[in-house]
Amino acid sequence: MYNNKIENNLLLLRIIENSTFTNRQIQIIYNIYNREERLKEITSGAYYREVKQCKNKIRKLYYSFILLNLLDIFDKEQLLTINSVIEKLYRLQNNHGKYHDNSIKAVINIIDQMLDKMLL
Repeated sequence: MYNNKIENNLLLLRIIENSTFTNRQIQIIYNIYNREERLKEITSGAYYREVKQCKNKIRKLYYSFILLNLLDIFDKEQLLTINSVIEKLYRLQNNHGKYHDNSIKAVINIIDQMLDKMLL
């Protein structure tokens, strides 16, 4: 299912490129959370090592998010804005299976501009 949902979705691929996760890590995370079978193209040892790395990375991401909130780096308005963008991207993703490259560039540019404003 991962292949259909992500590898053919240029918008998700562009977002993955800008994240701290690799495509394979996202594939593993997706499979874990959707209770799908482990990847067959890698050995079980390598797979479970990557699973552990993914879980550690997610754990650190959560701790970073908590820390930044405690330091008042994020304010309520920023969190609402991020949540709103996520909701809109989710609706966009569900309504349109394929995108034109120019449309994706425009969406990523809007996200980049939003994040630039939120950063110092």
